[in-house]
Amino acid sequence: MHRVLLSSWICCALLVVVVDARQRSNWQNTEGNDPSREPSGRSNGGPRASRRKSDKPNIVFILTDDQDSELGSMNFMPKTQRLLRSGGAHFHNAFVTTPMCCPSRSSMLTGMYVHNHNTYTNNDNCSSVQWQRTHETRNFGTYLSNAGYRTGYFGKYLNEYTGTYIPPGWTEWVGLIRNTRFYNYSLNFNGKKIKHGDNYYKDYLTDLIANDSVTFLKQSKQYFPNRPVAMVLSMPAPHGPEDAAPQYQHMFPNITTHRTPSYNFAPNPDKQWILQYTGKMEPIHMEFTDMLHRKRLQTLQSVDDAVEKVFNELKELGELDNTYFIYSADHGYHLGQYGLVKGKAMPYDFDIRVPFLMRGPKIPPGVRMPNIVLNIDIAPTILDIAGVPTPDHMDGRSILKLFDGADDPSNLMGNDMKPKKAWRDSFLVERGKLTSKKMQVRDRLEAKHNKLSNTKEQRLEKECEKGEYQAPCSAKQAWQCTRDDTGKLRITKCRGQQQKQQKQNDVLPKRKTGCKCPPVDPLMARGEKRLQRNFLRTHVNQPVSAQKLKPKFIKSRRRRNVPLFDDGGTLNDSLPSIDEEYLLASSEEVDDLVSVGLPLGRPQEHVVREIEEAETPPYVNRGAVSCKVLPNGTISCRKPQVWSFDYWRAKKSHLDSMIAESKARLEKLKVLRKQLRQGKPELNTQVEDEGIVTAIDDDVQALFAEAAAAAGLSDKRLEKQRLKRKNRRNKKLQRKVRLDVSRDCNSPRMKCFAHDNQHWQTPPLWNSGPFCFCPNSNNNTYWCLRTINASHDFLYCEFITGFISYYDMLKDPYQLRNAVYDLTYTNLRQMQDQLEKLKSCRGNRECTVRTRPADGTAISSEGSGELQGESGEMDEGSGGSGEDHSLSPWIQEEGGASGDGEEEDDLKEDFLFLTRAFRLDDP
Repeated sequence: MHRVLLSSWICCALLVVVVDARQRSNWQNTEGNDPSREPSGRSNGGPRASRRKSDKPNIVFILTDDQDSELGSMNFMPKTQRLLRSGGAHFHNAFVTTPMCCPSRSSMLTGMYVHNHNTYTNNDNCSSVQWQRTHETRNFGTYLSNAGYRTGYFGKYLNEYTGTYIPPGWTEWVGLIRNTRFYNYSLNFNGKKIKHGDNYYKDYLTDLIANDSVTFLKQSKQYFPNRPVAMVLSMPAPHGPEDAAPQYQHMFPNITTHRTPSYNFAPNPDKQWILQYTGKMEPIHMEFTDMLHRKRLQTLQSVDDAVEKVFNELKELGELDNTYFIYSADHGYHLGQYGLVKGKAMPYDFDIRVPFLMRGPKIPPGVRMPNIVLNIDIAPTILDIAGVPTPDHMDGRSILKLFDGADDPSNLMGNDMKPKKAWRDSFLVERGKLTSKKMQVRDRLEAKHNKLSNTKEQRLEKECEKGEYQAPCSAKQAWQCTRDDTGKLRITKCRGQQQKQQKQNDVLPKRKTGCKCPPVDPLMARGEKRLQRNFLRTHVNQPVSAQKLKPKFIKSRRRRNVPLFDDGGTLNDSLPSIDEEYLLASSEEVDDLVSVGLPLGRPQEHVVREIEEAETPPYVNRGAVSCKVLPNGTISCRKPQVWSFDYWRAKKSHLDSMIAESKARLEKLKVLRKQLRQGKPELNTQVEDEGIVTAIDDDVQALFAEAAAAAGLSDKRLEKQRLKRKNRRNKKLQRKVRLDVSRDCNSPRMKCFAHDNQHWQTPPLWNSGPFCFCPNSNNNTYWCLRTINASHDFLYCEFITGFISYYDMLKDPYQLRNAVYDLTYTNLRQMQDQLEKLKSCRGNRECTVRTRPADGTAISSEGSGELQGESGEMDEGSGGSGEDHSLSPWIQEEGGASGDGEEEDDLKEDFLFLTRAFRLDDP
């Protein structure tokens, strides 16, 4: 008996092992063929077996949304600081090339500048069909998947992602549909759309990303132990609507680290147009920045927890030492800087500088890296970690080589790593593109510049080159350019030629054309009227035999007058339309006209008396005659009717009184409707208002109760439905109030936002009332050169409006003063040339600009193109002569070392225009 039981138990165990192995084999085969069909990462449990670590390292990329570096947000994330910064490397010169969500995220995915992947704004080409076909297929996830990685993406993807597809390259896909939200959002979970509500324990997005990523990591190592994992955790924090987890809503009540020296530094007449327009903030704006900063820090606490959770899970799995962490943000943020209440998209350090932490096997703990790191370097770095060569189309470079020799104490200065000489020291910051409308703005500014910079003689020379001013005058030419006795150009009229041509035109017969002739006054002249009166006196009293002649004279139809309103005060339907033909005349001309319908033979005085007895409306004939051809071939002409002033004023007064009366009645109805809404009765109540009685009797209530009982609804269920309807009405009212506030919050050429008491739905709440602010403009398009090396730290920008700016961060770290006047012409030209090359660069060889170690000359990665002066000093001439080509010698001396006097004048003119550019800034 025991032998039978033992053999049965062994058979069952062997069967389970075989089924388990076969199931794992099927999953592995399925994953190799189609990653989208593998079992969901949210399932729990599964077979456990002895695991062998993969040869390639794991990769965890944690990305936050709108997290600043300059306002001190990282100082309030102690877990991240301890695990990643103290345990890894901190890049304190990390930047993004475009400080906007979708363009920056697209650059992170593809490793390309914005001008190469063409996602310029959060709407333009963001997750478009063109993006999906060309660039999305080359994101770093596709390369990792082809290299054998199990890839997972969790959280926000791109702003315009609709959730209708799964981007290529991702084994596990949990993508947020549209823009950031913490509650009430939808996810695409491996191809299936899932809608989430407002329950913190089930729906809070930051926690959900952490839980799903840990589950994916755990099951990947459980079922596929020999395959590496790459995960992207794209957090919503600290982006709006800044909904913090309940346990953190009480924190940071008096934190004001965002109030940097540039806080409320306004107005700024030496900066671009939006900052010239923006003045100092009002007290309500400053209060808002304080609360917004507090709520942003509260949302980051959940990110801090997520970092610790993933870190601990890797530690439990024994994969921590074989895992690289990368922590960064898509761009920075400003809160009150330069008077701007909130926002991004500016070229200054508070918007383009981001946190950047990295931890991994080859990275020494607690080291500070001075080299410039960009968002376009993330994709090449991840591929380098995975052992995949960087594709040629990527503009960024892997930063792993910066850690070469990190274990050598000679490469460290305390905790600071010595900068690598072969690394970039300049990069491009760009926002927007040249549209046709913006090209018109630029052309207008250039025309304005040419008008201001050229002399009158130069402008005349340019105008006289046009064909319309060439001498001698040709037919129909109005002006010609001639020189006076002193040799100066003059623009004179073509008088003789024009008069001669006019005489020839008078002699020649006029040709018939299709032009409309000027209207002829239909009123008869006095002589014609007199002849008609004589004709009537002579021929009206003719014998009957002559009655065959029935003359019809103009202005002879009997007039009629129809009242505008009937007795009830309504518009009369029998009024003549504008298209009807009426021949009207003033009462002073009655004696000159006859009625068509009167028979001949009657005395003339009877005709005149009947015409005088006819009621004459106070109309006056004015305007041009309009004619039309009738179906029978005759031509009918009429004049537009215009009332006399007295008649018009009377009718207008009557209409105004009717409109006022209607408005008064409408206002009374609105007040009554408002009262009815506010005092909506419950069951078994009566409301009496002006004789109107509304009641719900017991029979109706009993009928409702029977229907509810038949449907299986209890009183508790009915109460719940009633509260739901009430909440729906309140939300609708709140949306209406918010819409009213937003409707008035707009300004031409500006991008504005409205804030009110209903904006934040989680504590701490805003109770200081609504306000409107315009933090950006539609002409804030720019291209900037940002340089950091041993001798320089500056930002040079060119805006679409023609404005230029230059900030020396060694002297002015908060970029308070535009120091463009301090530049020499040589320096300005060097920066312009370097910027032009970066604006059109492609690939990391063209897009990497660095300083040659030998002489300091700025070169591209190809080794060509001198862009800076001798020994890297921007104050030296590029030719190495050591001469100072500043503006002062041009003003004090004639000519100069750079060429003859005429060329020197051209250089001065260009320099004066460039340094004057901010005065021409125009929205």
